[in-house]
Amino acid sequence: MSQNDPLSAPRFVLSATGQARGVLLVHGFSGSPYELHLLADRLVDAGYSVALPMLRGHHQSLRTLAESTWQDWLSSAEQALLGLHRRMWETTQKTPQLAVIGFSMGGLLSLELARRYPAAPTFARPDLPMVRALSVLSSPLWLAPWQEKAIVRLADSGLRGLAVPKLAGRDVRAKDLAKAPLRPWGMPMRALASLVQLMRTVRPRLPDVLQPALLAHGQLDHTVPVACVDALADELGTLAEHKHKLVLSRSYHIVPLDVDREELFAAIDAHLARYLD
Repeated sequence: MSQNDPLSAPRFVLSATGQARGVLLVHGFSGSPYELHLLADRLVDAGYSVALPMLRGHHQSLRTLAESTWQDWLSSAEQALLGLHRRMWETTQKTPQLAVIGFSMGGLLSLELARRYPAAPTFARPDLPMVRALSVLSSPLWLAPWQEKAIVRLADSGLRGLAVPKLAGRDVRAKDLAKAPLRPWGMPMRALASLVQLMRTVRPRLPDVLQPALLAHGQLDHTVPVACVDALADELGTLAEHKHKLVLSRSYHIVPLDVDREELFAAIDAHLARYLD
């Protein structure tokens, strides 16, 4: 991955190893793969094949983001998962052992991918991936009711092109990354309305997600209420003994970059080692 221009990160970061273990990483709303680049580097160094796609609409301008929908974002992530599965099969001639890790909105997309591609013997097909483990980082399940109503109304009005500023710095506490080149974009009202639709779509389906899950959230998150991780743990269909909740006491929203990232990465290492053969 380019360290000189992290905002133009490639659609794929792939480590062709002889091991049939792979991880799809999915970035957040109005963000970029930079949010997960430290985790990607760590996983590649550990021998995993890693896919880190740029979601549709996130690579050019506010206009392209406003013109994209949650179905577009999901399609980008799904095509990356299918591509990772295919490339690993071609490289190793073994059934890929796959995990999905999503940050913020990417966590919602990861939950839907896990539901679509369960690790079940009755589902097994050599041409399709099976998600065996899941990690969801700082993901929203709701907005305040007044916020949702306002977003939907504005998106349906003549102000649909309005963009809400995205405040730089407040999502990362770590001093070494507080001024990192995270996308200084706003959040188009129309795209925010699609994010609301995504939350409303994914949450009722949580009981159908059965994979072992690591659920992590920053205690000091200013963007997504930490209560979301408790609701996620309660509503996910995963057996209780395979649900692992981690609240990072010093971190803000972008936990893969923040001050507790080493604690998070160690938990992810252990989770993958336990559930990927």
